[in-house]
Amino acid sequence: MSTATLDNNLNRALELIGGVIDPEIAETYPSIEARILAQALENVELAERRLREIQKLVGDINEVLV
Repeated sequence: MSTATLDNNLNRALELIGGVIDPEIAETYPSIEARILAQALENVELAERRLREIQKLVGDINEVLV
């Protein structure tokens, strides 16, 4: 893979995670690839917590759509 392709892929991956890496993640992981993956996982975990909270507030989607 060329350097330009790798740079494009890393830039796109950064865009997909919102362009920001938590400073704690940045300090913990040595490579940008590992940082991006760790941040993506953190984002998923945060989204799951938010979803559970929303479900508590408005109910489960199956209950709401029925």
